[in-house]
Amino acid sequence: MEKINQFWEELKNSVAKLLPNLLGAVIIAAVGIILALIIVHIARKAMERKKVDPSLSTFICHAIRITIYIFTLFAALSALNISIAGLIAFFSAAVAAVALALKDRLSDIASGIVILFSKPFVTGDFIEFDKYSGFVQKIGLMHTDILTYDGTNVIIPNSVISGSEVNNHTAKPIVRVQVDVPIPYDADINKVKEVLFGVIGSTELLKEDDSHKPSVQLQTFGESSLDFNVRVYCDFKDYWKVYYNLTERIKEALDENRITIPFNQLDVHIQK
Repeated sequence: MEKINQFWEELKNSVAKLLPNLLGAVIIAAVGIILALIIVHIARKAMERKKVDPSLSTFICHAIRITIYIFTLFAALSALNISIAGLIAFFSAAVAAVALALKDRLSDIASGIVILFSKPFVTGDFIEFDKYSGFVQKIGLMHTDILTYDGTNVIIPNSVISGSEVNNHTAKPIVRVQVDVPIPYDADINKVKEVLFGVIGSTELLKEDDSHKPSVQLQTFGESSLDFNVRVYCDFKDYWKVYYNLTERIKEALDENRITIPFNQLDVHIQK
């Protein structure tokens, strides 16, 4: 009975000594969490006002939150009189082991950081590289999500994107639409140009200024046709509407003016 009382007294003394430190650690943790919420909220609102890309905004907010949590953890441990030197050494060794095991993922993360800050494209852009093309849905640390025209969500490692040639079709708001038109060799070139310019004049949703003038040019002499190209400009969001509308109107206009579209054919001469 005497030993139990002695143990109970030692336990009460230990708790009494530890209680102020424990209370201090709890207060530090609570302050750290509240501070992280406030700073992240302020940073997010500031980036929304500056119209920062959502993916970059999310990355920065996560980085701020994790940094504050790490400092809060160290401060709370110090309040409990726990040496953080050994903890830092342990975390360093763990990070080194994880880095060796996940070296490919670290390459993706490094590429993701480069993409987020160099901004070759942002969320909502239409990009094309290798065999993929689509709208950027999300730029994460390790991968980028792309939504293709057929509705497929493609998840691509960032290292693959950073190592490829990327065409960003929405880097500028106005894009060029080009339709190639084959014309017979015996057709009147001036008449063809007049018909094609007439089609351009009746096509809707086009943009025209000093830097974006429509054109009709004889591009090359094909094997069985004179190949013209018709170039116009429009907003990116109207690209396919303009392309299909222009193509259909060109065919109708050529038919109305009795200008045929040639096709490859083979003439066979038989000698007796």
